[in-house]
Amino acid sequence: MTDRLSFDFFGKTPKYKRKILKDVIIDRKSKYTSILWFVISKEEVESFMKDILTDSYFKKATHNTFAYRIKLENWSVLEWKNDDWEVWAGMCILRELQREDFINTIVVVTRYFGWIHLQSDRFKNVIDATKIILKENENS
Repeated sequence: MTDRLSFDFFGKTPKYKRKILKDVIIDRKSKYTSILWFVISKEEVESFMKDILTDSYFKKATHNTFAYRIKLENWSVLEWKNDDWEVWAGMCILRELQREDFINTIVVVTRYFGWIHLQSDRFKNVIDATKIILKENENS
């Protein structure tokens, strides 16, 4: 599901308003889905997350972790992350957004737990799921 955008701020912005890659990583029965979304305010983030969590696919997920970066009118950048009980996962997403210099962007990484504990590999999977959707955005 994609909508083409043509905004140009400092930093990178998504080429599409929204992009969803389901089951982008499958590791020992755990499945990861990535969402990239264009946002310009904290209110849009809150509305977007409400919509996501009413969708049965995401509502049934074990974790919906996310991070976002938004350029404010005073040219500062608002950053936030949410781990959704997957401790440090939100920070992994936020670090990738910072590294790639994305703004006005939220990335959600959803995990369906496969009943096998992944230990620290779960962080690698969150980082990789984030990198994949950011790379997909650039290649589109």
